[in-house]
Amino acid sequence: MKALEMGERVREYMRQLEPEFIRDLHWLHEHPELSFEEYRTTAYIKERLENHGISIQEYPMKTGVIGLLKGREEGPCIALRADIDGLPVEEMSTNAFPSLEKGKMHACGHDTHTASLLGAAHILSALREEIPGSVKFIFQPAEEVSLGAKKLMELHCLENPKVDAIFGLHNSPEIPIGTVAVKKGPLMASSDRIIFTVKGHGGHGGIPQRNADPIVAAAAIIQAVQTVVSRNVSPIDSAVISICNIQAGEGTVNNVTPDQVVMYGTVRAYKKETQKLIEKRLRALTESISQAYGCQGILDYIYELGVVDNAVSLYEAAYEAVTATGARPVDPDPSTGGEDFSEFLRGAPGFFYWLGVRNEEKDCVYSWHSPHFQADERCIAIGAGTYAMSVFQAIEGLQNKSL
Repeated sequence: MKALEMGERVREYMRQLEPEFIRDLHWLHEHPELSFEEYRTTAYIKERLENHGISIQEYPMKTGVIGLLKGREEGPCIALRADIDGLPVEEMSTNAFPSLEKGKMHACGHDTHTASLLGAAHILSALREEIPGSVKFIFQPAEEVSLGAKKLMELHCLENPKVDAIFGLHNSPEIPIGTVAVKKGPLMASSDRIIFTVKGHGGHGGIPQRNADPIVAAAAIIQAVQTVVSRNVSPIDSAVISICNIQAGEGTVNNVTPDQVVMYGTVRAYKKETQKLIEKRLRALTESISQAYGCQGILDYIYELGVVDNAVSLYEAAYEAVTATGARPVDPDPSTGGEDFSEFLRGAPGFFYWLGVRNEEKDCVYSWHSPHFQADERCIAIGAGTYAMSVFQAIEGLQNKSL
């Protein structure tokens, strides 16, 4: 079936099934669960997939679901991923179907992702005889703590059958409803954790000559690390280094120099080479500055999440998939936010969309993790259609060897 005709059929299913998509969204939003605690959500997803004749692949995990839909014949396998966990946030939005779980909320909109993927599952199950391959539906737990994708990759979720390409999406309150961001290359930055430990020799704050003051050394490190971005990273490249948490001393004591200062921060970048450069420079600055102040400096540099780097080979398929739904593709600026979708890119080429959910008239304007966050529910049909058309466009490209 030609892509134009397939797009028409998918759009018709988007219209027909939208009430079902919205019911899924409402249930999911009303019943948020935290990372690795998504038990009711998991049961709900399994029931919905089985109702569509999609088989559940068994993995040794308590939450999260992987479903498999086989098409009319053997062929490429395309994976579609959504995250399912909520946040420990008390909802304060104007949403007509607010969270029923006190202190928990889908404040990052993972309910929109899950509902979109459930919608795509229904569309694709209805069109299974048109799929010359298979589709793997990955409903991932624990994205908010950056551990869910790593766990699934450890369980070889992209095997049996082997995934040839993977697509995912995240809502964006920065772009309007009816649009989908389609970006070639890096879309979201790597996210690394940094821990500075400065060990000195504490004592009386009024007799500083007897101490090796780790606070003074730490202050010098804070100032110096910003020069890594301004003087070591190329101006053509981009990076962020932020120290966000400093711990030193006890309580409100004002005249005791502590033995130790510990600082926690984050590094964001778009290239592996930049990550390596930053680690090298931070380590050198930490050690040398601490030594200059008579202290010992230790840097723990933890590579947490890689870059969400959209495969150039999938760009055309992604762009056409969005266009086929009737939505408008837009080219966004990259974000320095992190996403553990990057873990799946270690196993297969992939592409990540941003799904527009902004609507000022409906108060859908607040950022991720805000207690006021909400999304225009019309995004679900667009998300479902984008997921579904990504499958057809990617399989066509793989079969024509254009991907």
